[in-house]
Amino acid sequence: MTLGHDPTLLAWCITAAYFGAAGLTFVAGRASTDRRDRAFWLACAALLILLGFNKQLDLQGYITTFGRSLAKQEGWFAERRLVQGAFVAALGIMAAAVLASLAVWLRRSSATVKVAASGIVLLLAFILWRAASFHHMDVWVTHEIAGMRSGWWLELAGSIIMASSAFVFLRRNRGFSDKIMEVRG
Repeated sequence: MTLGHDPTLLAWCITAAYFGAAGLTFVAGRASTDRRDRAFWLACAALLILLGFNKQLDLQGYITTFGRSLAKQEGWFAERRLVQGAFVAALGIMAAAVLASLAVWLRRSSATVKVAASGIVLLLAFILWRAASFHHMDVWVTHEIAGMRSGWWLELAGSIIMASSAFVFLRRNRGFSDKIMEVRG
């Protein structure tokens, strides 16, 4: 048995990108003097940690298996597409609500925070696309572009944008090395 659902080097690099970005966003949260920005950065860190663990543990696979078993057991397997569609629609509505809330909540935040929020948008797009993993949509997510699955491009782009934004935020606010030392000590 191997650790992780996708033991390739590239999948582990994406996992590392999630955790690295989580570390930077956590430090940015600790460094922020604005309560709103602090909450944003710390929420980003939590989200990135969850996505990093999910990347290797494949938690959505367990949910899918549970749902399939439940549908067969309860006798509505034939109508599963309707339930899947409702699930994806509910996720889409929640994602839209999150994005609208972020837009309002972060309207007075710095540009680095707003750019980091665009990384969340990319990650939400990836999550929605994966949640809608009907076979015709799976083709797009697993299609290779420049030697890498297209869905992985969204994951990497989202985490890199968030990490870069946190890094720039730290550089502009009291110095990066000071905050790293403060978190360590």
